[in-house]
Amino acid sequence: MLDKVCTKPVITASAQMTVSEAARAMRSKNVGALVVVNARRPIGMLTDRDIAVDVVACGMDPDSVLVRDVMGKKPLTIRQELGLLDAARAFAKSGVRRLPVVDKAGVLIGVIAIDDIMILLGNEMGYVAGALSAGLRKAS
Repeated sequence: MLDKVCTKPVITASAQMTVSEAARAMRSKNVGALVVVNARRPIGMLTDRDIAVDVVACGMDPDSVLVRDVMGKKPLTIRQELGLLDAARAFAKSGVRRLPVVDKAGVLIGVIAIDDIMILLGNEMGYVAGALSAGLRKAS
């Protein structure tokens, strides 16, 4: 169940914020992406790459550009009752690195990143390796 492993609380942004305000929120919370919400439902994603490529590299003023003008719209979301394999499939199919996790009503409850899945699977593989190693020692 993704609601057990997703990152909470989620750092969010409003579509009406300036890009500068959003960038400061990213820096203060040490995150590379914000979920843009309206009435607690995801309506977009803003990443540090969006800011660098679509604002700074284009010579736009981050104090006057709004989040809604550069965010990725209609983000792919995943339901909280699904599992890691479902999330892995969604990452593989979509090519995104982060998925907002939502409840049945579409309300944001967390975020799962592909990095989170890699860490969780790595930990699980460590347990499997330990079990195999212990089994081999007993068989000797």
